[in-house]
Amino acid sequence: MSAPFLAAELDGEVVLLDVAQARLIHLDPAARQVWEACVGRTTGEVAAALGGPEERLAESLRSLAAAGVVREEDGRWWRAAPRWVGSR
Repeated sequence: MSAPFLAAELDGEVVLLDVAQARLIHLDPAARQVWEACVGRTTGEVAAALGGPEERLAESLRSLAAAGVVREEDGRWWRAAPRWVGSR
């Protein structure tokens, strides 16, 4: 996740631009909630914060990690810190 991201909010959703790889990543409202909850929390803590089952959340976290917008470090999840563009 060392690549810089630009982010824009569109109708409650987030679009991230991976500048280094010239690709867009779309986060619908559910994915956005998971992404925003990744502030040094464990999977269980993220599940508790969002009120959902841990198994389903783990799938979302894996998908976000595969897209490069979150990373797991020492059992805790961290989101990419994008530079926001446009009004927020």
